[in-house]
Amino acid sequence: MPSSTWSDEIKLVLDAEGRPEIYCVAEHIRGAVIEAGFSSRSRITSGLKEAYRPFGIAEKTLADVVDEALRLLVLSGDMDEFSTAGGRGYVSTPPRAVTLAGRFVALLGGVQTEGRPALVRQAAEGVSEDAAASIDLIEELGRPQWRSLLVELGGADAPGETPAILYNFVVAMASGGERYSLDEPQSVAVLSGRGAFFGAPDIPPTGRWSKVASDGCYPAAIKSGYVIKHVVLNVSGNRTTLWQPPTHDAWRWIVVGATLATGDPVLRYDAGAAKLDFLVPPPRQAERAALLSGLRVGPWSWVVDPTAFGVIADLIGQRR
Repeated sequence: MPSSTWSDEIKLVLDAEGRPEIYCVAEHIRGAVIEAGFSSRSRITSGLKEAYRPFGIAEKTLADVVDEALRLLVLSGDMDEFSTAGGRGYVSTPPRAVTLAGRFVALLGGVQTEGRPALVRQAAEGVSEDAAASIDLIEELGRPQWRSLLVELGGADAPGETPAILYNFVVAMASGGERYSLDEPQSVAVLSGRGAFFGAPDIPPTGRWSKVASDGCYPAAIKSGYVIKHVVLNVSGNRTTLWQPPTHDAWRWIVVGATLATGDPVLRYDAGAAKLDFLVPPPRQAERAALLSGLRVGPWSWVVDPTAFGVIADLIGQRR
């Protein structure tokens, strides 16, 4: 069978460089996991390799797309990921229709649908109303995760506050943290600048990143070979200490808090174009809110309506 005919048969779209579009890969993975009930990472990969063989896709290229598709399927809530003796495995979550302000926005979980492939199913063709329970987006997302993190670290819950209070809390933890030497300053970059361009802790640093130049407490990145450790670094005269958050996502929430604490925004929204840009790396919960309610048009950019933007802004703590 010609590859063009086979691509139509399995609903696979390739980009200009011959890579499979991520929404098609996500649709294939979702359908396979729903049908199997449970599927290992290795089984998913081998199945896709076989299905995509006529297209000559490089193994590394396919692996990268599969990894990102799995990440987004788990992030959206379509699937859960488990660790097993044979490696990672995946299972569909309970079927549910997510709504926002009374309108349907996403279908999640173990129910098959008809229609075009999608990263997140924002239509429910062929699904009866009783096949999936209805849940509001705010309830699906849960309370802001930075508040749970604050409590886990020993602070008091702070409803009505913003992640700036989380940042202020970890400043004390960093000031009393483990000692650190700045003898190799080129290996350390701190988030001390301001502005819309976040940049990266490269050599030299770009955007909001810089080398340590003055006292203060900063979200920071320490490079050691090919490994980057994300920490909170406190510099006070000749004494430098650090504290490492329990997860990378916790560090992202601290970056949000540090940015808000300076009075700077973490989101930019163009109401005319309905375009949302994250100005800092989005924490998982905020990215999930955008994933379920909008259309991704860039790594940190989404098209979302004003109602969805309001949910995301409230979640991440930016005043509207």
